[in-house]
Amino acid sequence: MIERFLKIAGDPDEAAADLRALAEETGAALGPAIDLLERRTGFFAAQAIDVSRMRFATAFGRGVDYYTGFVFEIHDAHARTPGQLVGGGRYDALLSRLGAKNPIPAVGFAVWIDRLQAIGSEP
Repeated sequence: MIERFLKIAGDPDEAAADLRALAEETGAALGPAIDLLERRTGFFAAQAIDVSRMRFATAFGRGVDYYTGFVFEIHDAHARTPGQLVGGGRYDALLSRLGAKNPIPAVGFAVWIDRLQAIGSEP
């Protein structure tokens, strides 16, 4: 089941349908997480963002353990520069790990200015 789960990738709407099928076939309690994914996709669509240009992957992660929720990367669709242009996500537990007495919701991102500049200067 885990191998099948980790292979789910593609358009967020198609991925959600694949996740629902997997949950139904295996009895996995993925309903609330899939509902959240579909709501988030709906929020993007409501802002006139073409979600069919997005890629969702169950195997994707930012590689840093302080992230606690939604994570993302933005890449150049024309692959003119290696790596991501922007990357970030939610890290609600980070400040508590650093000593904050109360939970503090947080979201952040990094922008690779040199990569943006490189693709912005091309004809």
